[in-house]
Amino acid sequence: MKTCKNILLSALVLFSFSSCSDWFEVQPENEIAKEDLFASYDGYRTALNGIYRNLSDASLYGNNLSFGFISLLGQNYDVPAYILPYDVSGNIVNYEYDNANVKSITQAVWEKAFNTVANCNLLIQNAEQREANFFDEGENERNVIIGEAKGLRAFVHFDLLRLFAPAPVTGDDASYIPYVSSYLTSHPVHLPTSVVLDSIINDLQEAQRLLADNDTLVNVEMMQSVNYRFEGNYNGGGFFAYRGTRMNYVAVNALLARVYLYKGDKATAYKYAREAYRFYSEKKWYSFTSESNLSNTNVEYRRCKLYEDILLAFYNTNIYDIYESWLTTHFYWATNHLPIKNRTDLFEGDETDFRYRYMLHSGGYSLKWVRVSDANALWYITDQYPLLPVIRMSEVFYIMCEYLADNNLMEAITLLNTLRIARGASQLSMSLTKDEFLTCLYNDATREFIAEGQTFYLYKRLNKSMYNGAYPIEMTGKYVVPLPDSETITQ
Repeated sequence: MKTCKNILLSALVLFSFSSCSDWFEVQPENEIAKEDLFASYDGYRTALNGIYRNLSDASLYGNNLSFGFISLLGQNYDVPAYILPYDVSGNIVNYEYDNANVKSITQAVWEKAFNTVANCNLLIQNAEQREANFFDEGENERNVIIGEAKGLRAFVHFDLLRLFAPAPVTGDDASYIPYVSSYLTSHPVHLPTSVVLDSIINDLQEAQRLLADNDTLVNVEMMQSVNYRFEGNYNGGGFFAYRGTRMNYVAVNALLARVYLYKGDKATAYKYAREAYRFYSEKKWYSFTSESNLSNTNVEYRRCKLYEDILLAFYNTNIYDIYESWLTTHFYWATNHLPIKNRTDLFEGDETDFRYRYMLHSGGYSLKWVRVSDANALWYITDQYPLLPVIRMSEVFYIMCEYLADNNLMEAITLLNTLRIARGASQLSMSLTKDEFLTCLYNDATREFIAEGQTFYLYKRLNKSMYNGAYPIEMTGKYVVPLPDSETITQ
């Protein structure tokens, strides 16, 4: 890894790599000198938008860490037998990490992720040096910029940790990845998992503090309804709108809950989940997609992204081109959608579940990523169309339920039933044992996470076997994606 010598930024994609081991080599398009970019408050806004653009790239949440690589690892898709021996998708579902094509994917994830971290660090360091009155909206704008950047820095590190290091449940606290919190860090030291988790938590807690006023007081109207969060119906300027596609106070609390649950601290996870849940139960800012928005006989009119309960989503207007290119590259034609694996068993006896009845095509594939060609339908679903869901209120329910299963099983069952009613699923018996309840909980989460990239992480956190649709997969040695070759060479 080299120290950056040529400090230039792009207004859209802030950095790109000159080689696989250079995190901070800068060769941008539409180059703008750093000093010029950060000479005005508008440059800080541009830099932050560039970070979100990075995150929505196909290397990260525009493919690999949403419907693509990570969903294949999560055994979401029934990859045809005739494909398995000949395409990287077969290597992925079989956890053949040494395959050259798989390595190229993990290399791309690693590089783009740390490229994004570098941009976060540069923005944070410059913003922290500015007085509040430099920014158009003063202290609040400064807090939003730093808070979002710190939240995103933590978020990216956490997903890298979930990919490239063993889960805490295994007891392995060796050093697998670094936590890079300074711009132009050369040869960052890999740290124990517990230390990385502490750094993630510290950044998220700081983001929570910095974003609280904007999202609950100053610009609270931008958070109070799905229309404001994703449609941007706001006269005060676009930078403070679209909070559903920006790191925000509610999402930060949910992410803290996700991190603490992964760490194994269910009680603290529950505390943060409760804070996020409050905006559903008390504030009524969030809801769940109604059956009427899913049941149209023309599938193109169905709001299959379920955006009413999305707490944070990234945004890519080219997502359907990316999806179809991915299908064409790996499965030979764009209309050859991948059927969801084990869908009959997954929804057994629960055919009224909206996630089965309306969100799976009769051909068995998910409708979340299918292109809409009807102009009227596109107008109807336009606000959810480009979204890349990152975390939902439904996951907040699951986190709370997992804690309550140990402390108040009746409340846990009642809470999960609330979610299941909203998704059209059958109600669970109040006489379930704890183990029976947890089986139902993980089954429901698997339904919820289809083609969104969370299934692999769920079962990794629990250190449970994956299921390939026919039998459980022994996952010893398969839950940890090896570091890219370029990274291991430097260590």
